[in-house]
Amino acid sequence: LTIKLPKEIEIFQDFVGVIFTEEGALEIVECIDKVIDGTYEHFEYSINGISVDIKKEETTVHNPFYEQNDLHYEDTMETDQFRELVLIWKDEVLGNPEY
Repeated sequence: LTIKLPKEIEIFQDFVGVIFTEEGALEIVECIDKVIDGTYEHFEYSINGISVDIKKEETTVHNPFYEQNDLHYEDTMETDQFRELVLIWKDEVLGNPEY
């Protein structure tokens, strides 16, 4: 399964698409919360080679596969929106018993 995002942030769908458990999603949300509350200045998280750099205001996702193939390989979104995206993925996809 995947989530369809606007072209400007489509690489984020690659990242959330490799979160396979609700626990994994909650772990990422916990990291986001620690950045937002100032516990961490930023936090880097990687799943299957796709990584995010979470900062208080902005999160950047990087897919090295795209970079190796000279494709657009990095997108950015506001960190609070990224948190919301991970929670939507957790609730709507991972929390769905038909998944």
